[in-house]
Amino acid sequence: MPLWVGAAAVLVTMVAGCGSAPGEVGGKQTPTREPSSTSAPSPALPPPPRCQAWECRARQTVNLTPGWTVRLWRGGDQQNYASRPVVELLHNRVAVQWWISPRGDGWNGSLTCLTGGPEPNCDLIDSLGMHAEVAEMLILRAGRLVHPPRAEAITNSVGMRAADLNRDGYLDVIGTTNDYLPNFAQGRVYWQTFRYEDGRLTVTGCARQSKNAPAPTRLLTGTCPTG
Repeated sequence: MPLWVGAAAVLVTMVAGCGSAPGEVGGKQTPTREPSSTSAPSPALPPPPRCQAWECRARQTVNLTPGWTVRLWRGGDQQNYASRPVVELLHNRVAVQWWISPRGDGWNGSLTCLTGGPEPNCDLIDSLGMHAEVAEMLILRAGRLVHPPRAEAITNSVGMRAADLNRDGYLDVIGTTNDYLPNFAQGRVYWQTFRYEDGRLTVTGCARQSKNAPAPTRLLTGTCPTG
């Protein structure tokens, strides 16, 4: 082989060796972009269609723990007995869950919440027809509102409220009940307490209401009327 051909081959090899390696431009290393590990925030859940149909409006907001909030929505039509209270759960001000109560008139409810116990919990209390009231327990658990199916209390008279009567960190319910003897207008009225335990609200007992007497501060154990 002629000498000039061998020299040319060596020169070509040297030029090829000086070429840019993968990831380089003009012999300079270009930074490699890592895939982003930050995902876009989830969009807020819109109100359920039934809430929109009831023309519900936000009426009460309660902060549970840092970043977690519940908001009560009520309907605007006090003649619409098909409406129900609606509770919105927000995480960092973004709606992540909507819960519709199985009972209640939908336009007269309120929330009472407790945050110092084993897990944040609330009682939603609402009117139920002409005289009755209902309480539904809600628990913030693993980023969701949980309503145990048996965590419900109903009384035949108004005056229901929520309080932790046994200091276990879960709200109990204080209600009033009428014996209907001989009728509602003339009947005797009793305090009635419900204890929350193991996913249910259970009647513990009753006591006759006396004039101007304060509500019970402990769970009652007396006999309840059967009317």
